[in-house]
Amino acid sequence: MSKYQRYIPIVLTLLLAVAGCGSTSDGPHVDESLTAVDAQIKIRAYMSEVLAELPAGTALSKKPDNPNLGTLNSLRALPNPCWEGNVQSSGPRYLSIGYWITGLPPGSNSEYFQRIPSIWQSKGWEVGVNDVSAVATAKLPDGFGLQLQDAGKGDGSLSLKGFSPCLPESTIDAMENDPFTIPHP
Repeated sequence: MSKYQRYIPIVLTLLLAVAGCGSTSDGPHVDESLTAVDAQIKIRAYMSEVLAELPAGTALSKKPDNPNLGTLNSLRALPNPCWEGNVQSSGPRYLSIGYWITGLPPGSNSEYFQRIPSIWQSKGWEVGVNDVSAVATAKLPDGFGLQLQDAGKGDGSLSLKGFSPCLPESTIDAMENDPFTIPHP
């Protein structure tokens, strides 16, 4: 088992908690009033809110500053199955949208890995940090969530993902592509 594989269960648990797709005896909780398009807009708004707290010149991009890291090819939010216990459900989905934070000073990983969760905390969001796997999460009061991850390159390469609560699968087809870059506001 690689040193990273042992962290997969930890990260998966954090993601499911952040996405608000916990199981109840009747299945996952689904926000029937939330559409996929509304969820996309809200996730990007939360990401932009965090970006506004970072230095001018930073942005969110599908392409990282580090050429040795991969470009995030998904220009559309990913509709992930919600879970019922340990089984993926067919039906409700939660969205995940991922970006690289670009324009951070080289060597600033640890500074921003600490600063961004502090920003979340100042907004009253529930924050969890796992220093071992270099993942920080924020659970927002409305069931949305954010995840910050250090790529471990020591060069300021951090990724930011946003998650929605579970929503009806029937709204997924109306989604539009996410922008390739979200500039600093």
